[in-house]
Amino acid sequence: MRPPRAKIKPKDEAVKFSSLGQDKDGFEVKFINSVKGRGVFSRCNYNKGDFLLEYRGDVVTKKEYENRTRLYHDALKVFLFEFRYNGQQLCIDAAREDGSLGRLVNDDHVSPNSKMRTIAVNGKPHLCLFAIKDIKPGEEITYNYGDSDWPWRVK
Repeated sequence: MRPPRAKIKPKDEAVKFSSLGQDKDGFEVKFINSVKGRGVFSRCNYNKGDFLLEYRGDVVTKKEYENRTRLYHDALKVFLFEFRYNGQQLCIDAAREDGSLGRLVNDDHVSPNSKMRTIAVNGKPHLCLFAIKDIKPGEEITYNYGDSDWPWRVK
């Protein structure tokens, strides 16, 4: 009888999937409604701390981000994720429909079940979602988009 394989550490798993440019299994996309659009739902159990998905897209500078916000209509602007990396203001533009799931994870500023963290893979930044609480099958994956006047937050 073989000993059980050691579970891969969440950050190592994030590096693995980010390097491959792939999503891991265990999620499905469902249409929610005309306001939220689609969302990502768990098909299995995840524990607090587990790596979930990467938010993939084009990494652009602040200047290019500003250009794209002038060009994009409101429905595309929600796919622009600003962050700091090595003292530089950058943005991941996930507006292009590429089949990746991280770009479809919805906002929840009240009770999110994941958090975005920046990891480095071969010296380049990657934004990855990690569970901040246990997640059961059928639960929507959400994170707090941060302080902003998002249209869906307006009562």
